[in-house]
Amino acid sequence: MRTLAAVLALVAGLAPYSPAAPYSVTDALGRTVTFAQEPARIVLAGRGTLLLADAAYLFHDVGGRVVGAAVTDQGLGDVLPLLDPAHASKVRFPNNAGAEQIAGAKPDLVILKTYSKQTVGDALERAGIAVLYLDLESPESFYRDVRTLGLVFRQPERADEVVRWYQSRVGDIAAAAAGAAGSAEAPRPRVLVVQTSAKDADLAVTVPPAGWIQAWMVETAGGTPVWVAENRTTGWLKVGIEQVAAWDPDQVLVVSYASSASDAAHRLAQSPAWRSARAGATGAIRAFPADLVSWDQSDTRWILGLAWLAATIHPERFPGFDLRAEATAFYRMAYGLEPAVISSFILPRLERVMGSP
Repeated sequence: MRTLAAVLALVAGLAPYSPAAPYSVTDALGRTVTFAQEPARIVLAGRGTLLLADAAYLFHDVGGRVVGAAVTDQGLGDVLPLLDPAHASKVRFPNNAGAEQIAGAKPDLVILKTYSKQTVGDALERAGIAVLYLDLESPESFYRDVRTLGLVFRQPERADEVVRWYQSRVGDIAAAAAGAAGSAEAPRPRVLVVQTSAKDADLAVTVPPAGWIQAWMVETAGGTPVWVAENRTTGWLKVGIEQVAAWDPDQVLVVSYASSASDAAHRLAQSPAWRSARAGATGAIRAFPADLVSWDQSDTRWILGLAWLAATIHPERFPGFDLRAEATAFYRMAYGLEPAVISSFILPRLERVMGSP
């Protein structure tokens, strides 16, 4: 039986799909990467390896090709054992590993984030190792990069399935959220996303850049990201409680990548300085959900963060929103996890945010 890819190729007058035939893909930097055959020894490396791994493992049987990976733990737990039953057999190395160390795993393809080109990618290319760069930083680049991985892994149908699922969920969420926002009678709630630092206690927080996914998520969920005008940089910006008071957010959402966001949110909520702010006075300082990964970032779980965010900003538009059901549906679709695994390993990590919508 011909695959859908073969049928489409014939209709287009092209050569039929053949797993063994040479093929080329275009990566996030616009580079053409040509494969004589499907890569059998893949390494995920550099900064942001966690995001690369979560994207790559959206595809079936990729674990059999991944021979090495850099760190996939931001501090809340290692993702790789969840995704790959054979994780113990993989070569592991630091996120700042150099080209020589990565080459030691004998890869025929190394997948890196775009910002790792100069630090390690160029050296790998000079050594004759194929490198594929992914961006993943926005929904549009995420869709594009998933389709690129679908071509690399010779699973374009799976890429289409994943992208359609995400786009459908985004459409449904945005449509429901839009019904509660944008008019004089129903102004968009003012939302602030912050990250705390233990050394700054409750006196200062950091906010993400205007161009990062957190601002897009707030806007798509029907809110106004109050911080974007003040942070046009490329990294988190420290601000004090005075700036927070000037922004006067209706809701403050606290993220943490290496420790409990719930603890951080509780600390802010109990702080006299933050209780004087409107969000603190109304009890609207909340932790952004996380399991092994915080859901506010450009990881595959951004779709879960968007759904939770919309239901938090506009609970009246999302009656009966069930965070457990959302997470279960995601892990079934994305990684094919069995309900028992999700219930025993993923859902308990959400217990501390179950009080939120």
